[in-house]
Amino acid sequence: MSDPTFHDRRSQGFSLVELLVVVAIIAIAAAIALPMIANYLRHYKIRGASQQVAGEIQAARNKAIGKNVNLGVVFVTVDATHYRWIIEDDQWVADGVNPVRRPLSAILADPDPEKVKVQVGPEQALPAGLTFTQTCPAPAPTGGAWESGFRFNRLGAWCSPDASDTRCPDLDVGQPFVYNATGVTVTAGVESTGATVCVGEGSTGLGRKIFIRPGGRVVSQP
Repeated sequence: MSDPTFHDRRSQGFSLVELLVVVAIIAIAAAIALPMIANYLRHYKIRGASQQVAGEIQAARNKAIGKNVNLGVVFVTVDATHYRWIIEDDQWVADGVNPVRRPLSAILADPDPEKVKVQVGPEQALPAGLTFTQTCPAPAPTGGAWESGFRFNRLGAWCSPDASDTRCPDLDVGQPFVYNATGVTVTAGVESTGATVCVGEGSTGLGRKIFIRPGGRVVSQP
């Protein structure tokens, strides 16, 4: 015959001490795992944002090549959280032969929405909590200056805005969150020629770089 005492012990379930031990184990595991998960999610968010920006930069390059522009397609950091591309060649010029460079501010302020739509890409925004920053992950870019953007020419090559260069003059819109470097020396992984755009989270100091090579190739930091 079965022992009734045995059945009684089984029906009693877990003791309070056993439950407290299990809860303590779960709490310890959560205390260890949650910061790691939060850190992973931050990195994932920044990586995704940098890839989005890189995609928009690539779209600007594709526009320059696809439209065979004479004057260029500009990528601009509008402010700390917004960015877009702008075609500088007047897409409404009558003869279509003699290129006309319109000031970027004039293009954006054009009262005809159809003209703006043809020459200007939609303004994109970084995810909440992320911004463009001049504090890039080490090593910092060198050999240049912070500007509001850069150009791609008809071959898709990068061009740094320069007041003395009529082919690639200064930009008149945006805020300086693009580092254009015109040096020729590359040391210790520092991009010394081309452009660098940095996306970061101010509260943690985490960030990622996007490189634009002189030939126009767009590379996100691995």
